[in-house]
Amino acid sequence: MRRLLVTFDVEEVDWGRPAAGSGWEPCRPSAEGLAAILPMLARLGLHTTLFCTSSFARAHPDLLRDAADRGHEIASHGLDHRDDYGAMAPAAAAGRLRDSRLELEHLTGSVVRGLRTPRLALFAATAVGEAGFSYDASPHPTWIRHGLRGLRTPRVPWPEAGIVRVPLSATPGLRLPAGWYVLRTLGAAPAALLARRAGAGAPWVHLYFHPWEAVELRRWLGAHPLGWGTGPAWVASLERLLEILASRFPPTTVSAAVDAWRMGRTGSI
Repeated sequence: MRRLLVTFDVEEVDWGRPAAGSGWEPCRPSAEGLAAILPMLARLGLHTTLFCTSSFARAHPDLLRDAADRGHEIASHGLDHRDDYGAMAPAAAAGRLRDSRLELEHLTGSVVRGLRTPRLALFAATAVGEAGFSYDASPHPTWIRHGLRGLRTPRVPWPEAGIVRVPLSATPGLRLPAGWYVLRTLGAAPAALLARRAGAGAPWVHLYFHPWEAVELRRWLGAHPLGWGTGPAWVASLERLLEILASRFPPTTVSAAVDAWRMGRTGSI
């Protein structure tokens, strides 16, 4: 049975030019957004995976511990959202990512098994494993922002050097992404149709969003394009999207989905 994987990249906002005197702090939008999203997820009975930077976890450990207590998986989004692991030497990337995993485990009390890199940068699977992760949820098999590399990326999970690569959902053929900005652009019902199509032939519908989308960013960042469509209306749209999808696909965390996928492969041998 195809599963629904809802994930959030919990990060500091490191783009835009905040207005002077606006009370800006880079982790504040994600903190306010996550606090708004968690009750909605509880109403829906959804357990999600939160890919968190260590920078955010240091600033808001109580919020992440609350999320873990609610049944959400805590995973790594790197030490800092400005890190470019794809440009680092593998040993350096592995070292920083290992530090992120250990710090998240210390701050939240959770076992951290998964990784998604900032801006979905890809690098050697051996380095991911050396950092102590069992899966990498960074691959995005779409040409949008990823060009030919995205078109060549498989739409289904695959094992590599001891870890599992867990691609985000994209449609067959045209390789259109699902989730994130698609929801803001199309609205809940069309985004749900696209997400269902993107899950065709894959073991799950795997979507990602950002908690900072739940707050009105214009108060800090003015007319920045990434701030368009954010705020309470987005939360309502996300809730509707998740209601639609969860009625068709049982939701689970990425770790649980990876375990089930591994067991299925073992049973088929």
